[in-house]
Amino acid sequence: MLCQTVKKDKECLFWSAGGCAQETGKCHIVDEKCEGCARVEEWPTGKYCATYAHPENQWDLGVCNMATHIKAEAAAEARFVNPLKASKRAGGRR
Repeated sequence: MLCQTVKKDKECLFWSAGGCAQETGKCHIVDEKCEGCARVEEWPTGKYCATYAHPENQWDLGVCNMATHIKAEAAAEARFVNPLKASKRAGGRR
């Protein structure tokens, strides 16, 4: 249905026949951590996330899972190599 509060006439997942389904009754403005994300839309009432109604909550556990401006870094773990097993593996290749 079309939003009738902050994003006038935009197709909204949270809008129902009874109004906005969000607990506050409207979408919240994006957090400063969201700046640069492709999902941020600018409206006359402010900047809002196209995916989440309350984008600030997505950053509580670290990084927002929908953030397009942050690249996930694969942490290279320093694995412990047992020298005895390494020598046996190398000796078996002869």
